Amino acid sequence: MKKFSICIIIFLTINTFLSSFKQQKIVYLKDIRYYSYPDYTRVVIDLSYPIKIKEKILPDQNKTRLYFDLKDCKLSSQYPDEKTREIIIDSGNLKKIRTGERGKYTRRIVFEFGHIEKYNKFYLVSPFRIVFDIFQDKTEEPSTYNTPITSPKNLENNYSIARQLGLGVHRIVIDPGHGGKDPGAINRKFNIYEKNVTLDIAKRLKSIIKKRSTYEVILTRENDRYISLEERTAIANSKKADLFISIHLNSAPRKSARGVETFYLSFASDPWAIRVAAQENATSTKNINEMKSIIEQIVKNTKISESKILSNCIQKNLVTQLKSKYRKINNLGVKKAPFYVLVGARMPAVLAEVSFLSNSQEAKRLKTSSYRYEIANGIYYGIMSYIKSLGKK
Repeated sequence: MKKFSICIIIFLTINTFLSSFKQQKIVYLKDIRYYSYPDYTRVVIDLSYPIKIKEKILPDQNKTRLYFDLKDCKLSSQYPDEKTREIIIDSGNLKKIRTGERGKYTRRIVFEFGHIEKYNKFYLVSPFRIVFDIFQDKTEEPSTYNTPITSPKNLENNYSIARQLGLGVHRIVIDPGHGGKDPGAINRKFNIYEKNVTLDIAKRLKSIIKKRSTYEVILTRENDRYISLEERTAIANSKKADLFISIHLNSAPRKSARGVETFYLSFASDPWAIRVAAQENATSTKNINEMKSIIEQIVKNTKISESKILSNCIQKNLVTQLKSKYRKINNLGVKKAPFYVLVGARMPAVLAEVSFLSNSQEAKRLKTSSYRYEIANGIYYGIMSYIKSLGKK
């Protein structure tokens, strides 16, 4: 009898463990968000747990429906009731998104189009999201990967296709980091919030560009409001921007850390760059490391070579401008890192960390309008330097 009781207990224990393990694998669909524009839509699917999908086109003659299944998936309690069955979008060629059950633990998501054209898909983590970029036009933008071109002087010279075609700059999107419920870095001693400083610098930069040139300038936010990282890039894509510059302030546990650094999108091996990316992504360094394969896949489709050149132009001119007015300006250089805000950008895109809010001297300077103006001035000269490198005025 004793042995029988022990067997029962062991059986129940194993059964409980297996049940709890199965429960941990259930994925909850939290929300489906979208940012729609006349010829471009970004759809973000929020999930509680990482899951890979394989999308397919429903076999109809007009090719109007794209679908994929989320296995072991249930609706979260926070999923909006009004989105339970369908979400009406009707913007560009994406008409609506439908959700439905395929068995007990499988949810099918269907995108209904006027006609399926070009789209991109990628994943983001912490929290986990599946992102679709949907374009109305079929035209592929020229890649800016370095492509060999025959040169009489040097056969080994490489030029991106953008430079070969003589593509110029007409529209610039400036992204003031953070905003609203996301304050960014905070220096409580001087009562400085990153979100306020980045907005002020962005407005100054817009004013400088408008006064000195004819380029169109768009800010992702004009006031203290929250914008998700996915929406910021979506704005740049929807406006068909030629450049995207995201402005941020740095922060470090070591209070003596100071200086300026500029980043472009790629996977980072440098521990410091990983830490900065994790801070701006509001995630952990563990998650950043886990997403290496995702980032490597993403950068294949980004304007990586032009972004690197733009980063160098901004870094050099920003440091030069600040050094002409202030002492102890550290040039921390150009680095690559996996910043979510740069993911999916269809144009050269960079993120500038323009000073350390955690450093007392730099924090004091950031309180002054003159220092913020010189930061904006330096970025402006960097943008102009980049445009000049394209052979454009």
